[in-house]
Amino acid sequence: MKKKKADEVKKPTQIQIKGYQTIPPTEGLPINSNIPTHHADIINILFSNDGLALISFFSRTPGLNVEECRVSFSHALAKKIVDLVCQHLNYYPQSSAQQIEKQKE
Repeated sequence: MKKKKADEVKKPTQIQIKGYQTIPPTEGLPINSNIPTHHADIINILFSNDGLALISFFSRTPGLNVEECRVSFSHALAKKIVDLVCQHLNYYPQSSAQQIEKQKE
């Protein structure tokens, strides 16, 4: 039996969000092409008192929500992630502190 040659995996050199500027290239960074890409319908975020955050991503299936992936990182990195997402979505929500002040008035 003849062996099939594995398809060559192309590594992305940059990530582009349609209509917005390109995120810095990933060229030179070690990319693990064996990591699967998951779709998430639900996220759960936990913050610890020792400066860490944990995000769990879930997908909906009939009758069950299944955890797909879990990522832990520092609060400093969490702030960078929020800033990047807000910048690329052009969405800057009000802080909850501002909303609480408005409710008191």
